[in-house]
Amino acid sequence: MKKIALIIIGAMLSIVGCIQAFRYIFDYNTLAQYGKGYVWGSMILLLIGLVLIYFGVRKKKTNR
Repeated sequence: MKKIALIIIGAMLSIVGCIQAFRYIFDYNTLAQYGKGYVWGSMILLLIGLVLIYFGVRKKKTNR
């Protein structure tokens, strides 16, 4: 159940980060410092979402 929650939360964070970042990423050079921080924050949100998905999908190694 915890893994499913990690995958769902990670997917939601990734989608939100993608939508926010790609809206302004092509105009990055014309943005002010605040706008650049907004894009970087969105990219960090995307990265956190991907890490959560990774931990949700990852299988534990068993020692035999």
